[in-house]
Amino acid sequence: MSGAGGRTPSRRRLRRWVIGLSVLSAASLLMVGGVLGYWYLYLLAPAGNPFDRGPFLVGLGERSAALAWSLPGHRTVRLLAVSPAGQVVVANGGAFSRLTPGTRYAWTASIDGTGRASGSFQTAPINLTQPVTFAVIGDYGAGNAQEWAVMRTVTAEDPAIVLSAGDNSYLLSLPQLLDRNIFQPLHDLMASARLWATEGEHDLFLRDGAYTTEALHLPGTGGRYVTGYGPIQIVALGLQADAGAIPFARQALAEPGYQARLILVHRPIQPGNPILPVLHSAHVIAIFAGHLHRYERRMVGGVEEFTVGTSGEGPGAAQFTRASPDAAISIENYGSLHVVLSARQAAYAYVDMTGNVLDRFTEPLPPA
Repeated sequence: MSGAGGRTPSRRRLRRWVIGLSVLSAASLLMVGGVLGYWYLYLLAPAGNPFDRGPFLVGLGERSAALAWSLPGHRTVRLLAVSPAGQVVVANGGAFSRLTPGTRYAWTASIDGTGRASGSFQTAPINLTQPVTFAVIGDYGAGNAQEWAVMRTVTAEDPAIVLSAGDNSYLLSLPQLLDRNIFQPLHDLMASARLWATEGEHDLFLRDGAYTTEALHLPGTGGRYVTGYGPIQIVALGLQADAGAIPFARQALAEPGYQARLILVHRPIQPGNPILPVLHSAHVIAIFAGHLHRYERRMVGGVEEFTVGTSGEGPGAAQFTRASPDAAISIENYGSLHVVLSARQAAYAYVDMTGNVLDRFTEPLPPA
């Protein structure tokens, strides 16, 4: 005779086992769902940088600034900048206008209402009563640990602009190498400082430097152009100060309205070069060069010249790394040059890749 409801003990045990299994399965599903929800809300890392390249500064003036970027697809980027006083400026196609001179702005790039990149920029001052800080690098584009280390120290110095003396990408300036050699190691730096570069042999080997020129949004061709940052004029001569550079430099240096004039060239200008009287008579305060994988400071034709070929690639063969006999200092340590220009003087400091200052030099600023 069967039990209550006609169920045998074995059938009752089966029913209890099915009910228990169902409860356990439901609890397991709830637990798994809870873990996944917690993982998604609290543990899952946010999406990475959506930009292939940048945003990075490509223009910087007294009242304007511009950024460029590379972004897959057709997503809209909203770019705004905020001054220390709370002034909010929205960019039009990456370009800011109506900015205040000599002011550090913080910028943010947003996609779909979420900030996905940020940086800052320093608009140019009207004159050098407000000092300008900038950095000089050269022969850096190797994509190695030393380049990354140098760029960290440069970024920490918070320069308004950065000057490169060329050889921005080794062994060649190929588009496939530029992210590894330039845009990744210099990502944070180029988000806060405009990079003005001339071009060396490694840049010029293909298409006469067009790959470097286009990627860095440089004017001119072959690293030869004239630009400025407020009261500072920058005359880039390209590979070397050859005969063709003399009329170019003479015309550029005749432009009025600058308190300080700088020369940027890849190969150091040697004593006796006929361009030196042109530079000296125009009161050029400094020549910045690379090519030689050393840091050197020396006087050539009455103009102070700094060779900064030490920002990443390394010394190389001994015949290409010989010290100049007339150099006041010549060292092979990886590093960059930190410069502060004020109304009265130019102050230089060579900083190695660990942050140590290995050379200091100060000179009065010549008349405008």
